Amino acid sequence: MAHGRPAGGWSALLAFVLVLAMAPAAAASPSPPDQLDPPAPGEGTPLRNPTDPPPAGYGTLSQPSASVTLDGRTWARATVKRLAPTNPYAGSAKVSRRGWPGGARRVVVAPGTNHYDPMIASSLAGTVRGPLLLIKTRSVPPRVRRELRRLDPDRIFVVGDVRRRVVTRLRDVATVARVGRGNRYETSVAVARRAVKLGARHRTVVVAGGRAPAAGLGAAALAAGRRYPLLLTQRSGERLRLQRRVRELGARRALVIGDRSAVSVGIVRKLPRLKRLARPGPVGTAAAVAAAARRHGLRGSPVLISRNNGLAASYAGVWAGVRRDAPVLVTGGRELADPAAWWFKRYEPRKVVVVAAKKSVSVVASCQLRRGGMRRWYCAERVLHRQGYHMPQVDGRVDRFTVWAVYAFEKVAGRTPNGTFGNDEWRRMLRNPRHAVRRPDLPSTHVEIDIGRQLILLVKDGKVAHHIHTSTGKASTPMVRGTFTVYEKRDYLQTHNQMYRPIFFYGGYAIHGYPSVPLYPASHGCGRTYNGNQDFLYPKIFMGERVATY
Repeated sequence: MAHGRPAGGWSALLAFVLVLAMAPAAAASPSPPDQLDPPAPGEGTPLRNPTDPPPAGYGTLSQPSASVTLDGRTWARATVKRLAPTNPYAGSAKVSRRGWPGGARRVVVAPGTNHYDPMIASSLAGTVRGPLLLIKTRSVPPRVRRELRRLDPDRIFVVGDVRRRVVTRLRDVATVARVGRGNRYETSVAVARRAVKLGARHRTVVVAGGRAPAAGLGAAALAAGRRYPLLLTQRSGERLRLQRRVRELGARRALVIGDRSAVSVGIVRKLPRLKRLARPGPVGTAAAVAAAARRHGLRGSPVLISRNNGLAASYAGVWAGVRRDAPVLVTGGRELADPAAWWFKRYEPRKVVVVAAKKSVSVVASCQLRRGGMRRWYCAERVLHRQGYHMPQVDGRVDRFTVWAVYAFEKVAGRTPNGTFGNDEWRRMLRNPRHAVRRPDLPSTHVEIDIGRQLILLVKDGKVAHHIHTSTGKASTPMVRGTFTVYEKRDYLQTHNQMYRPIFFYGGYAIHGYPSVPLYPASHGCGRTYNGNQDFLYPKIFMGERVATY
């Protein structure tokens, strides 16, 4: 027994020994030495004291201003509601729960493993006024199983090929009626016949291509919303068979979805009162079908999906089943597609439901919908902020920070900076130009100053995270080139020379705020920034951080 020793004494002693052991190790690993490179050709010798003198008349200096010259389609702002299900099965269950909170007497299920069965089944779901749930060919996903029990239907219509054990499991919930088996064309015929028996409006039939699901995305919404039977056909051939099927349904009008590449002229020849709904491309065709849906009485809020989403047709079928009065629009790429913008300009809905993840329907497209236009500075400001250009407030206003961010963007994009942001700059912004890290050998977090482009780059996790416009030393008093270490920070304005919150990295050379930050090298060797940008940089650059200039 140890007498007189305080409790925990050994722990304190051990901690003290560890501190003593670690202290020499820390002292033995100082910051790497600075590496001073020779000046570039045409540059003079760097000054021993690069401190900038106060500019003449700095109190009356006028700051440059940006010129925003964006123009494009405009429309009334819309409220955007986004639904981003993790998979089509969970998405169909979620939509069903919202659309039929009190249950449903009839339910339609279809395999979500292909694009066509949900499209075909949507017309039947619209006819029976029930939800459309997606299942797998070999099993019923748990969320769909729970939703079926909640709905407590009297009858379940199974569209397409599924395994017998799946049908057996569905019979535990309700009476099952199988509709359509075999290929997609025969399935569409069987479903159309059943829909007519159940009360579909057979005077009009929708005809879509069986090999172009993207071109027929809006067909599901139109067929379900107006309770029209839907037939799939091959692009060419079998003209007489299609005519016979249309005649058997009792149709007096045919709406053909897609251009000639989806459904040829020959195969639909002699169909009654033929009307082709098509514009160039799948996105254009979807807009044409959505416009026709409005003319046919679908007045609900449109559903926007992405052609980049592999399950787009499935989502279209799901939402056509629940939103029977909702036309479907398609977009793709980095912004809202022009045909979709044309539709919003023409009909100006108050609400839009976006069914896709953010990566499928971009942040830009959502912003365009909310702001009511294809070229809105607010949306550009938001994107530039996300790309690493300092925008302290994303509010759609052109303020003093706008010009510095535009300068930096123009430099990164390889353009001559002039502070103008127009449609050409918008298109370049959507391509997300990036500045490559020139010194990957340095720690993953460091600072780079590109003297050639006049940019300060904050590198984080090995990638350029922020781009700041700067003005470095002129040719006669250039900035030092090499690799250095931040050794001092002064969190104040030096009134004798107007250097604001300087961050020193080598013998008086610093990154600092200054009243004048022109588009050309103008300093005595330091890196000038706008004072507002210096407020952003100061807390992000830490003592001991490595700085590379080149």
